[in-house]
Amino acid sequence: VFTVGQAAASAGLSLALAVVTARVCWRRAGEWRTGIILAASFLPVVMPTTVAATGIIGVWGQKGMISDLLQGLGMTPLPPVYGLGAVLLAHVFFNAPLMLRVLSGALAGVSPAQWRMAAQLGLTSWQRFRFIEWPAMRRVIPGLLALVFLLCFTSFSLILMLGGGPSVTTLEVSIYTALRFDFNLALAGRLALLQLAVCGGVVVLLTLVTGRSWGAVADRMQPIRQRGDTKVMVRFLDAIVLFVFLVITALPVIAVIWRGIGPQLVEVLSWPAFWRAALTSLSIAVMSGLVSTMVALVLATARTRRQSAGLHVWPLDLAISLYLAVSAIVLGTGLFILLRQVADVFFLAPGLVLLGNILVALPFAYRVLEGRLATLSASHDKLCASLGLRGWRRFRVITLPAIVPDLGFAAGLSSALSLGDMTIIALFGSQQFQTVPWLLYQTMARYRSGEAAALALWLLVLTLVIFVLFTLASRRIGRHHHA
Repeated sequence: VFTVGQAAASAGLSLALAVVTARVCWRRAGEWRTGIILAASFLPVVMPTTVAATGIIGVWGQKGMISDLLQGLGMTPLPPVYGLGAVLLAHVFFNAPLMLRVLSGALAGVSPAQWRMAAQLGLTSWQRFRFIEWPAMRRVIPGLLALVFLLCFTSFSLILMLGGGPSVTTLEVSIYTALRFDFNLALAGRLALLQLAVCGGVVVLLTLVTGRSWGAVADRMQPIRQRGDTKVMVRFLDAIVLFVFLVITALPVIAVIWRGIGPQLVEVLSWPAFWRAALTSLSIAVMSGLVSTMVALVLATARTRRQSAGLHVWPLDLAISLYLAVSAIVLGTGLFILLRQVADVFFLAPGLVLLGNILVALPFAYRVLEGRLATLSASHDKLCASLGLRGWRRFRVITLPAIVPDLGFAAGLSSALSLGDMTIIALFGSQQFQTVPWLLYQTMARYRSGEAAALALWLLVLTLVIFVLFTLASRRIGRHHHA
């Protein structure tokens, strides 16, 4: 019950904040603050959950930034952040920026004629929302809600680090506890089946109510000024909305950087465990990103061909999306039960972690490539047919140069998700096999806050570096190939 309740509350709060902020960003498009918010909204998507947890504590904890500010003003500091409130804050931090990007893309897709008509008729803000903005956003909201609900329902690391006790426990944490501490395989299996059933139903709903729409991004923001947009009170309220959004989504990132800078930042580099964990994390992340991107490319190409041939594509979409239902903890539980009688699961831990990360990242890489390939198919099929280009030759000459940037983005996103994952490593990790997120969790569990802050900052740097390197390298290769 708690798992469903916190997932529904997290999805609802994220949507409410994203809708209000998307409207403000649309009204203030072209302003520097709006551009910064939209450009930085990718950060929570690639930010490791363990790093986000330290950022949430650094902002809202008893010794966080807000408490320090209150004490400086002679007021009482905030109570302990652990519990349902911390979980909701963390989920809104991750999901509100994702929803903002999609909803901004929906508003950018509204016909300019509608905005001109609204300006000519002098529609109020509420009338514009009712007749123009809400119909545009309503098309993507069901899929967004289903996706975010699923992500919050299968949340593991955040609950484990911020839950604060047995009263704040989800199915994922219960499965982990039953398997790792109680060694109750029967209970872990039943809980995994229950979670799989619930997530499978949500994935079917996600496939029915949405296509590629939840992956949309606002590429153009050219609004037509409307009645009342320049009023002082409207601008003041818009500034408050943007400030609240930044406090929730940007302040934890700033807290990670601020608290991580210190003598411990260099001290951590002298740990042999850190270098072993960093090398392990980077190796798994790069391999996971490359493999999941290649598999996603094959599957997305198959989908595009079926669609061009007039065949049904929803079975393939459903099969790919089912990987969202099979969360990493469920996959790890199944692998543990299957392999424990025939092999040493801790010896196989690197391969199991790699497999889990590939499957978890696959739906996201598939969504990135599938939409681009469908667009290319619609615009190039007839021309390629008339020129006799088909098969490998068409892929090498036409398709590959056009999708190189998308391949880089998919590989960078998959690698970043893999680098920050702590789910399967929580089942199979040991002193001999550690990743940076698992090392960070163990450091926090020992109440070594200074070293934990430094580790969080290094993990954030590694994640951003690997994401940016994949993205920039692909764009450079794409420009060189086209030239």
